[in-house]
Amino acid sequence: MKEKNNIEPIYTIRGTVVHGRGIGKHVGTPTANIEADKHASLPGTGVYAAQILLDSQTYYGVTHVGMRPTLDNDKAITIETHIFNFNNDIYGCTITVHLYKKLREVKKFNELSLLIKQVEHDRLAAQRFWGLKQTDGTLYIDVKKHCVMIGAQEVYLSANEFKVFYMLYLSPQTTFTKKQIYEKIWHEPANNHLHAVENTIFQIRKKLKPNCKGHQYIKTITGYGYKFNSDQQNQPGQSREDQ
Repeated sequence: MKEKNNIEPIYTIRGTVVHGRGIGKHVGTPTANIEADKHASLPGTGVYAAQILLDSQTYYGVTHVGMRPTLDNDKAITIETHIFNFNNDIYGCTITVHLYKKLREVKKFNELSLLIKQVEHDRLAAQRFWGLKQTDGTLYIDVKKHCVMIGAQEVYLSANEFKVFYMLYLSPQTTFTKKQIYEKIWHEPANNHLHAVENTIFQIRKKLKPNCKGHQYIKTITGYGYKFNSDQQNQPGQSREDQ
């Protein structure tokens, strides 16, 4: 990573990580929502390359300050930080965010897919700013196109494949049984037709595998079912693929 010790931050935000609306994970970029100190003034709205201090550790990411015009009509100004390669539960923790380079202004996009692509550009721009190696295997979801994007590669899934994958993706802390998946996606009693779920999971893994650089996005919980594997640092061989 390039040293930035000779550059002062544009602005520093200190506050508490609070529960948001979960919108960030819907566009493939989970964020920490920050409630700034009461008397703190906020920086100008925009998207920034950020350095994050948490529990005496330093991380890097992207911070969005402003409204979310593409996703809702709420006029409130929010502060949301996406931390690279970080999946820990930090609700209630005190966090310090140093804002460095402003990457762009807040903008409304006519389609969610355009926002998702812009979020990827923001990530890459922040990684370049910090001199970080761009992370292969980063996953984004394009709901409109039924498309999974891994880095810059688009992977198209069938309707049911996408529904199954998106169901798991939206609830990364939940393990779903094959019966639950079947009845949710196929809208009928399972009646032991669980091979449809097994085959769908197999096809999803097969389509993602050439682009995921050893990451396994669907984890089998033996004897129970499946869950989304949100740990992006898995190495080949650590995740089971048995049906």
